[in-house]
Formats: sequence, C-alpha cells, structure tokens
Amino acid sequence: MAAAPRIGPECGRTETPANQKYRARCLSAADRGTGKIMIGLVLAGGKSSRLGQDKTRVVHEGQTLLTRTATLLQRHVDKVYVSCRQTIDVGGPWPVITDETERIGPAGGIITALRKFREPIFVLACDLPFMEDGIIERLMAAREERPRHCVLTTWQLKDTGFIENLVAIYEPQALPLLEEGVSQGLFKLSRLIPAELRHTVIYTEDERRIFFNVNYPTDLEQLQGR
Repeated sequence: MAAAPRIGPECGRTETPANQKYRARCLSAADRGTGKIMIGLVLAGGKSSRLGQDKTRVVHEGQTLLTRTATLLQRHVDKVYVSCRQTIDVGGPWPVITDETERIGPAGGIITALRKFREPIFVLACDLPFMEDGIIERLMAAREERPRHCVLTTWQLKDTGFIENLVAIYEPQALPLLEEGVSQGLFKLSRLIPAELRHTVIYTEDERRIFFNVNYPTDLEQLQGR
C-alpha cells in the first residue's frame, strides 16, 4: 500500500511527491538569494472591513498611518512603494502598485511586487502606529546573518510563536512558494512559507506594543486614548 501523503505542520500543505520535489527546487534556489534591500513595500490594500473605515486615513500624532509607515520605511530602503487593491491617493510621493490578483489578501500585493522587482523586498503593514526604526534595523541585520536557504526573515513572538508576516523581508526566491500555495487555495501567509525556509528573530512581551496594529474599533479607541 502506498504511503499516505504527509501533512506539513508548518504550512498546512499536503506533502505529495510533487510538492516535495517542488520544495527541493525552492531550497536550491534560495541558496542563491543574496543582495541589498532596495525596495520597501507598504501594504495598504485591505478592505478595513473589521475597522469600519479606511485605516490608511486614520490620523495619529498629526500623520495618517500610511504616511507615517511609508516615511519610516523610506529611511531604510532606496525606494518605497504602496501596495493597494486599486489606485488611491497615498498622500505622498510614493508610487502605487495595484494587486494583479484580487481577493487573496496581503499575499496578492507581495506576489505582485516580487514579480515586478525580482529582488528582496521589505514588507510593512500600513497600520502599525508604534513601529520603530530599531525594529527595521534589527531585522535587516538579521537577514544578513540568515541561513542562505531561507527566503523569509521575520519576527516571532517568544511566548506564542506568532509570526509577523507583515513586518518581514521576502527574498525573490519566495515567489514560487507563494504562487504555488495560492494556486492550491492557500492565502494565509503563515501557511505559504514552510518553517525551514523562515529565519525568525524573537521578540518578547515587553516589545509587543511595537507590533500593535489597528484592526478593530477597539484598537482605534486604544490608539486615540479613549
């Protein structure tokens, strides 16, 4: 009797022989993944349905969340782009990249950017009002020290193991993995990059506030001190 396909616990993907062969090719390709990070991508394509308003327009300390995030990222990369479902006025000099594929969440914006640039991309969600330069700098330094087969460098919360897929650096070699996963109907980023291809930097509960994001009205109330 043939052995049953193995389910990859790190990504929820059925490990058929074809998938195993595909992953081996990705591992081989990732060994070649080096290079300076020149592109920053601010993800602003969500519908904000949970928040009930466009989160890119939320103002905190005199700036919209989108402007604050793009300005922050601009200090660390050569060029910043804003990823959206459709062209919008971003309120700044940053070019807009519209998703080639709709209704698949943040993966759509990341795939579109990797296809366009074919180089490492620093991805940052637009709704992180307390994000700091130090977090970006530490992640970029960690990328330089990563095992060369890893296609994703990101943060991981020590206590829960939660992966910050939207504060992360994606290598161009991540593209075939993302495309393959999406073709199988897997849209959550946490399921698209296998654990063995992730290089994670641990952060603790003391730093958790830095990764606070605005998803719900209660988050907005907390941000505005109400």
